[in-house]
Amino acid sequence: MQSLLYYLKKNTLLFLLFFAGLVLIPFTGNVHLFDWDEINFAECAREMIVSNSYHTVLLNYQPFWEKPPLFIWLQVLSMKIFGVNEFSARFPNIINGLLTLCLLYYLGKKWYSKTFGILWATLHLASILPHLYFRSGIIDPWYNLFGLIALISGIESIKTLEWKWSCIGGIALGLAVLTKGPAMVLIVTLTLLLVIVFQKIILTTKHWMNLITAIMVFLLTGSSWFLYEYFIGNTEIIKAFIDYQIRLFKTEDSGHSGFLLYHFIVVFLGCFPASVFALRYFSKTIQKDIYSFALMSLLFVVLIIFSMVKTKIVHYSSMSYYTVSFLATYVLNKDTAILKWQKILLLIMGIIIGIILITVGSIEHWKNWIIPILEKSDRFATENLKTSVVWYGYEFLCGVVLIAVILWFIFQKQYNFSTILKFFVIQILWISMTINSYVGKIEQYTQASAIHFFQYCADKDIIVDTYGYKSYAYLFYGKRMPFNNIEQNKVNKYWNDLTNAGYEKLFSYNLACLNYLIYDDEKYPVCLVSKIQDEENVLKTGRFKKLYAKGGYVFFMKIKKLP
Repeated sequence: MQSLLYYLKKNTLLFLLFFAGLVLIPFTGNVHLFDWDEINFAECAREMIVSNSYHTVLLNYQPFWEKPPLFIWLQVLSMKIFGVNEFSARFPNIINGLLTLCLLYYLGKKWYSKTFGILWATLHLASILPHLYFRSGIIDPWYNLFGLIALISGIESIKTLEWKWSCIGGIALGLAVLTKGPAMVLIVTLTLLLVIVFQKIILTTKHWMNLITAIMVFLLTGSSWFLYEYFIGNTEIIKAFIDYQIRLFKTEDSGHSGFLLYHFIVVFLGCFPASVFALRYFSKTIQKDIYSFALMSLLFVVLIIFSMVKTKIVHYSSMSYYTVSFLATYVLNKDTAILKWQKILLLIMGIIIGIILITVGSIEHWKNWIIPILEKSDRFATENLKTSVVWYGYEFLCGVVLIAVILWFIFQKQYNFSTILKFFVIQILWISMTINSYVGKIEQYTQASAIHFFQYCADKDIIVDTYGYKSYAYLFYGKRMPFNNIEQNKVNKYWNDLTNAGYEKLFSYNLACLNYLIYDDEKYPVCLVSKIQDEENVLKTGRFKKLYAKGGYVFFMKIKKLP
């Protein structure tokens, strides 16, 4: 054991990975996947395995046009190893987290110093949203990592004129497109243009040759899956994918709207405490170089682009998290002193977050006061709160610990590398403790009642669906299987009827399935789940009887024979 500890101390990168693995891996699969995104992607991976069709992304066994397949393939591989479960769905992002920390350490060490690399990697993991994303089952961590590699490769290609960086950048940007879509091309291109213009870089013939190389490699990589789908005749899916990307910019998709500065607030609060340290970068006393300018440009490109996009979702601006942790490290590397206004801001934010955690951790003591008020405006949220959840009584300490740690930090007489690193490590442990203490209990209020029912139906070979609200949980946790030919023909008839009635074909398949399950007398047993406000609408169909209600959801069983 002593020899292992000695080796870890001598090998900084290995020690960093060992520590990050101890933090990220345990308890990652202890909480159900969250609707929509986590369950959406995990279900696509499950359906690939069930259907044994790995070239096209499927959802409800129909081609899913919103996302390319690369991240889904990673989840499939994980599920092949660990089984179809929550841990498997999230494990690819744990690997992403470890790779990201390696990259940040390597870049920091290469550009500045070993100390810089250690601080950057540690601070990134010590920031709330970056840490949380490494333990999630969403696409964005891989999308962002490929984007960062593409951007850094572009900068290195500009500086060194080495063609290998053009190849690496082209491959990484192509992989980003295969992970989520083309927005990363715009982000990386605009950022590099800002670097070229404001750093007054004169482009030579070698620069242009490297650019052509990068474009060719990018097109070869990024178009590979799309070309395959085209040649096998899935042109409708490609068109729908392009339409979807355009719609995200123009409309408020899936009800996700927000105000103009939405992403500025999300990044500042979500990257605490790094965001507080990063603010000082914009002081005139901090000297800038090409790397810091490039990453600062990335921050504003991301924030401006996604502020213009009508759809407002938290993780859209997550590419900027690298910048926030970098700028904070850049400032601390220049001067470890913590200014008075930074201490005040750290304390204010720490107290706010701490009070929120203490309040939520004491929810069972005060929820009966707010339920009568909430009941008048939101029946579903009211019933969520009425759910009986076991709290152990220590959870509020997460808020107390945060405030105490910040007080300890701001009252330090002297700040050096060791003190700052200790603060970041404690922050990492605090975030992990808070996630493990709170997320599972919050999930019990919001969705666990429905998920437990879906799992019950799967165990009893009962087909289950939702009525009146969008969900992917009934597919994943209900272990939905594809319809047989006779059943599929009946679903297709409902689908054609909906299309003829004016519904968009790509959007109406799930409704066709629901209509088939409700109105076809032969499909039995069938259960439905609705939110409490839709209970009467389900009963009005005359096809279902109510079983029970719990947590804001109502559960129904189909009547075998019509009266």
